[in-house]
Amino acid sequence: MHEPQPRRAEPAGAGQRHRTLTVGFFGTSIMEHLEAFNQQMANQAALPAVGSTVPVEGWRRRGWVHRLALSLRATWPQVGFEIRNHGQGGATSRTVAGIVERDLATGADYDLVFLGVGINDVWRRFQGRLPEAVDLDEYTQHLKAMLDGLGGSARTTIVMSETPFGPLEDPGTVAEMNAELTRYNEAARAAAATSGALFLDVWAPFTAAARHLQPADGDDPTGLWSDGVHLTELGDTLLLQQAERLLAEHRIIDKLLTSQLPDPGAA
Repeated sequence: MHEPQPRRAEPAGAGQRHRTLTVGFFGTSIMEHLEAFNQQMANQAALPAVGSTVPVEGWRRRGWVHRLALSLRATWPQVGFEIRNHGQGGATSRTVAGIVERDLATGADYDLVFLGVGINDVWRRFQGRLPEAVDLDEYTQHLKAMLDGLGGSARTTIVMSETPFGPLEDPGTVAEMNAELTRYNEAARAAAATSGALFLDVWAPFTAAARHLQPADGDDPTGLWSDGVHLTELGDTLLLQQAERLLAEHRIIDKLLTSQLPDPGAA
């Protein structure tokens, strides 16, 4: 974790009760981040030969959400983390609002939730897919509905701004899309403040980093975007750092754990 706070927790097995925190993610492909998977590709001792082919055995979620889950488990090994990644590629706020509603209707509850939507709401209009596009008023309504629902089911909610469209310095359409997406991010900031949720602004660090980096070209890892929307490993790393920083600055995990501990005076 980024600048982890010191803890005085006893190691697991030394009398400390093992606890579980449930962490949910609701958003787009930036959260879902599907990756083709074959077990042999993950076995360092038996990798397939160069030039050979292997079947895709399935899809698995990776990206910054997966890496954050690993970071949480490494930082708090005495704690169980149940990760529920509800990210969906191509989802607009209209879609995600439905996912949240259906999930909460099952009685699901969370210790911590990350919510990030808006990029597809804007992108669909610029793609000419107008029935799928979501204007700012509707977007704001969906955010309010989701935050109202999560307010009763999640102990802590973090609303994330969307990452910019890239390459950032490209003129014309990209600049226009980013100007529009900025309006949605500001609406998300306002909705978070009204609901009492935390707001994670990833726009500013992405903008700053993009001004010093070249766009990714194929497998070139030096850019933040692989296609102007989806993130490279470097972009994922930057997003991961911002999430870790917010968790550390607010001591969110420690506070969630502390509030779960039994009252010593009640013993």
